[in-house]
Amino acid sequence: MLGKKLKRACIGIIVLLMVTICPVDAKVYQVSPELLKEVKQNRAVFKSNPSAESAFELAMSYAYTGQIEKGWDILKKVPTYDKDYAPKVIEKYLKLSKDDPNEWKYQFKLAFGYYFLDKKDASLECFRRVTSIDPKNVWAKGFIALLLGDLGRLDEAVVVAKQAVQMEPNAAALHFLLGAGYLKQGNYWGLAQETVTVGRLKAQEAVVYGDY
Repeated sequence: MLGKKLKRACIGIIVLLMVTICPVDAKVYQVSPELLKEVKQNRAVFKSNPSAESAFELAMSYAYTGQIEKGWDILKKVPTYDKDYAPKVIEKYLKLSKDDPNEWKYQFKLAFGYYFLDKKDASLECFRRVTSIDPKNVWAKGFIALLLGDLGRLDEAVVVAKQAVQMEPNAAALHFLLGAGYLKQGNYWGLAQETVTVGRLKAQEAVVYGDY
């Protein structure tokens, strides 16, 4: 118990020192106008007609625009509307992906269907298909790292998370993911660096986007 408290205290001191002596000019992840419009439309649909489908679609919009926490919060509501919705997601997006194999969003949503049935290998494969269709999709890359961590492949997860951060250094959620990997590895200096970066980026996101 004392060891854990000491580690937390050391991390806090490192973070404080970094904030004080290592200022960094933080920019913000740029969400495309098209995706911002999708988020607003899906939020309006969910507000006017809450259901498993509208909750899922809003959560997905949040997931691939970097609002991961909001996405998870909305996803938790899906079973309250339909506890058997995951198989329906898989059925729907398997069909759509066959009709249009080059639409990355279908594979992205299919991945979540598999994830919530605890079919993590299938989910991982879907996210990898997303990156094949859209190599610049950093959020699919981030979820690949998350799944690798869930599957116990921690070192691979950290490597992929680093790749995602290199692709998009201004995304707070990706730095948070990398920091979580460092924590599991016992890399407290790396964790402290990512913690500082997350704080700065989230503050900047709030200024730029507000509650989108």
